[in-house]
Amino acid sequence: MRPKLWGFITFICFVINPVYAVELRVAVASNFKSTAKIIAAEFEKKSSHKITLISASTGALYSLISHGAPYDIFLSADQKRPTLLVKSGLAHPDSLFTYAIGQLAFWAPNAKNIEANSISNIINLQTGKLVIANPKLAPYGASAWKYIKDSGLTTVIEGKLIKGNNITQALQFIASGNASSGFVSYSELLHGGIRDNFILLPPRSYQPIIQQGIILRRTKHLEAAKDLFDFMKNEGKTLILSAGYALPKIAFSAAKVH
Repeated sequence: MRPKLWGFITFICFVINPVYAVELRVAVASNFKSTAKIIAAEFEKKSSHKITLISASTGALYSLISHGAPYDIFLSADQKRPTLLVKSGLAHPDSLFTYAIGQLAFWAPNAKNIEANSISNIINLQTGKLVIANPKLAPYGASAWKYIKDSGLTTVIEGKLIKGNNITQALQFIASGNASSGFVSYSELLHGGIRDNFILLPPRSYQPIIQQGIILRRTKHLEAAKDLFDFMKNEGKTLILSAGYALPKIAFSAAKVH
């Protein structure tokens, strides 16, 4: 084949099937940021796209999106906010899916042999504060507050309860010594290398933390956003499970003491 003709054919093929590298701006709930970084790094290896993560509490991110923040994807820590975005016409309903099931843990660094039935006694005896994420902004905080109420701990925590803006801040309060104990994300404990002095709470003891992702209508990179979601639904499953989350149709881990 003549060199000029071959060059022309190559050019035409490139025009028909161009490779576009885009930047996806992903709004991600604080609890999932560490895992999202790992997923983003793996996705970038397999695609030409770049991922930029913006992290905050689910409630704060929802407010930003509602007021026009230029994000492509929202990885929420609940079902409520993505559903509201669909109802308000700000998200693609067909893109909605559950990417992870959050798991709640009680962490008390100075306590030993923590059991679900010993949490009340641990909180009662401690002189420091108990921390949860703000229930109005963070789904993990809402689940923690329901656990507290359903377990009859509201009297025990009087004068001790403080609230972080998000689940990551709640964990930082305990790690820094500003709180003696708290209800935090199991995944964040694992990511922080914490292996002792916490209990993974039985899943039926608190409000399910069903974390859903959705593509926003304002995105200009719909196909790239779909590619990321496809990656999360396939190769990303192993990464999500190993990070301390459960997945739909996969049983929760039994309660474990560390």
